[in-house]
Amino acid sequence: MELPKTISIAGHKVKLEVVPLSGEDPPYGLYFHDKKTIQINSDIRNRALLETIRHEMMEASLLLSGVGFLESYEQEAVVRCMEEIFFPAWAAFLKKINFSEA
Repeated sequence: MELPKTISIAGHKVKLEVVPLSGEDPPYGLYFHDKKTIQINSDIRNRALLETIRHEMMEASLLLSGVGFLESYEQEAVVRCMEEIFFPAWAAFLKKINFSEA
């Protein structure tokens, strides 16, 4: 599967990098808000790859919306962030990689 180099989330271009992530228990993925970059561990494939990208996009959505900086989360704020920011970005990403869930 060929992945795009950027993903649009809430009008921001977020870089998508597939790189070796190491350590004793290497993460599947990371989101760096200051760099607007998602890094995905080059060792993961298939469904785990998409699930990791989705997870990191959710983290980016929360931080880009400001919800991720709240000291406590209100359910409605999180739901609205997902509806208005994450799900449109996820749908656009799936379309960009020509992925069909059907």
